[in-house]
Amino acid sequence: MFQLRGKKLLVLIAFVSLAGLGLRSYRLSNQSFWTDEVSCLITARSPLNEIFDRSAELNSLPTYFLLLREVVGSSNENIEARARLISVIAGGLSIPVFIGIVFLWRRDWVMAILAGILLAVNPLHLWYSQETRNYALMLFLGSLCLLTFELARARSKGWWWAGYVLFALLATSAHKTGIVFPLVCAGWDLGEVARRRLRPRAMAPHTVLALIVVALFLILDRPPPQPLGRSSSLLELGYTGMTFVGGYSFGPSLTEIQNLGPIAAVWQHPVQTGMMAVLLVLAVVICVRGGRSILLGKEMLLIVMGVGTAVLGGIISDFPYNVRYALPALFGFVALMAALSKSGATPKTSQILIMGLLVVNLWADAQWFFAPNYRKGDFRAVARWLTENRQKIKTWIVLPYYLDFTVRWYMDPNTKFDPSTQSTPPSLPVIPDALIITRRHHLQDVDKWIEYYRLMAGDVQAINSIPGFELYVRQEPQNSAPPP
Repeated sequence: MFQLRGKKLLVLIAFVSLAGLGLRSYRLSNQSFWTDEVSCLITARSPLNEIFDRSAELNSLPTYFLLLREVVGSSNENIEARARLISVIAGGLSIPVFIGIVFLWRRDWVMAILAGILLAVNPLHLWYSQETRNYALMLFLGSLCLLTFELARARSKGWWWAGYVLFALLATSAHKTGIVFPLVCAGWDLGEVARRRLRPRAMAPHTVLALIVVALFLILDRPPPQPLGRSSSLLELGYTGMTFVGGYSFGPSLTEIQNLGPIAAVWQHPVQTGMMAVLLVLAVVICVRGGRSILLGKEMLLIVMGVGTAVLGGIISDFPYNVRYALPALFGFVALMAALSKSGATPKTSQILIMGLLVVNLWADAQWFFAPNYRKGDFRAVARWLTENRQKIKTWIVLPYYLDFTVRWYMDPNTKFDPSTQSTPPSLPVIPDALIITRRHHLQDVDKWIEYYRLMAGDVQAINSIPGFELYVRQEPQNSAPPP
């Protein structure tokens, strides 16, 4: 039987971790910022007394933005790579920590290494490890929370409990959904107390942590702005499962969903979407046959708590439930997939599932880097095109209008734009020289806008070569009345 121990084990852990870090560093600045990344950058560069309020607009405490502020400084040279560096490092370091967690859960190094490999190539984790957002940092700190909790329970040392409280607080302060990690730990201990395997005093660290978290939120938290609210749908649960398998670069891309709507986007990729659905069904079947060790394991608890907390939070706050708010559950999903390899239920089916996951993940990673339709909307290219054609293009309008500030930021990063004031146009230009459209599904009657623009602007050239955008450019300047 294949054995992992000593130096060979350390070399293998280092190799998997470095491979994951290399994947997250590859082509780091190839894609432009998208609007939320620019919002994070603007928040980090704001005066200190404004960071708290601006971070609330992004549904976060200010921790990440204070750290990002020190990393990016005021220079805009190679800004995409520098601004994403925190996420890259956090994403890469999560891999060896995650390997340690799975080993402490299952006491099997082969399973732990398999979990590390699955995380290293997971396209959803890769996406957020290459984005100027606080999610990768939250996941890293949350994984340290889980690891120190397991070590504290195993070794009963005070400093491990202190580490657990510290990393739980840091994960929660990096992003609110980081609260899932200590909730899982507290839930596990509470269950053990109920089964009388632990004394009630074992809940003391969780009680102390809960009091600190409540105080932290009372002092620093701000409610998210109301315009961000929207209703949620049960369909998002299925979509979350699909993205755990294939990320945003397998099956329908985010851009296609935003431009075409979810159903039409799915029909663009029936084979890939079908592959993800089959893998999810296989996982459910194996879980059911795997017995209590799977259904009542810590992996399943992390999935249920992660997704459940996001759903409940969305219902209570009317803040939009999205896959990114269920990201802590991704660790549970990946760990569960590794555990299914030795669940004792249909070993061949389990192996098919694991191999299918690896194939889909690597395929999705390749598409993330090289397939144009999986790129983020290329605001940098739009800004460059407008700059190169500034003699001809004097006026333009971006729909939805709140994305205009990202285009303008790329044209002049030193200009102080305020994203919170850019939700609707104060007034429309007479007839702009260019009509720029993205996220079609977020707009009403967009084809009527295009039809009206063609009617009023005369000869119009359509440009669809920039990923995520449609550009309609009038060929001859003319004066026309604005639309009613």
